[in-house]
Amino acid sequence: MKNLLEEQIINEFGSEITQKIYCKNAHAGLWESEVILIKKYFKQNSTVLDVGCGTGRTTIPMHKMGYKITGMDIVPAMIENARKIAETNKLKIKYEIGDATALTYESNSFDNVLFSFNGWAQIPGQNNRLQALKEIYRVLTPDGYFIFTSLIRSTVGFKFFWIRKWIRINILKPLGLKIVEVDFGDLFFYRKDGEKQYSQKQFMHFHSTTEVKRQLVKAGFKLIFFERGNIISDKDTGEAPPMFFVCKK
Repeated sequence: MKNLLEEQIINEFGSEITQKIYCKNAHAGLWESEVILIKKYFKQNSTVLDVGCGTGRTTIPMHKMGYKITGMDIVPAMIENARKIAETNKLKIKYEIGDATALTYESNSFDNVLFSFNGWAQIPGQNNRLQALKEIYRVLTPDGYFIFTSLIRSTVGFKFFWIRKWIRINILKPLGLKIVEVDFGDLFFYRKDGEKQYSQKQFMHFHSTTEVKRQLVKAGFKLIFFERGNIISDKDTGEAPPMFFVCKK
């Protein structure tokens, strides 16, 4: 059974305003950094599981590139709209509702897995994020590649901000105060897309690079490359460029 925070995340991403934003961006296409890494590590015409596919921003262009791709998302509304968009554009793409922490696919099912746009970091709970990594590792074929992004926690200009967060988690929460954060690095914030603000606070876990590396080792992965998107390609801009991680089974 999903906990309250998981239910809130699913309901938010399934809300009308969020779906309008995601449907609008369905044809935005791959980031240049994604194109570079996908072409480098995913063999042409290989199988791909697109975890947290949303309405198809990454699934659609990869399908057009010739990959045998399956789009999966935990939010039913995302999959419903992804299917509608694919049907409207006469694209035969397989979309399925699924939970990254409990994948229904057999072991060694996919040559590659993609988890884009910080989707992994939006899974609440350290143990759940680790379980998702273990499940992705399981469904990958031997020597398969996994590419994902995460926002990295930085103390540059935010030292006292994260000190306050540490106190909330490690001192105030054990004392019985009502603290919504589960792990140090959790953050709730309002996100905007242009002038439109999402209807409720968004959840994101901001990792340290060491934390990500530790989780990957526990899941069995070999980390072979990591770098910020704006370093991989100067065409990728933004206030908080994510870190890309490329892993191999």
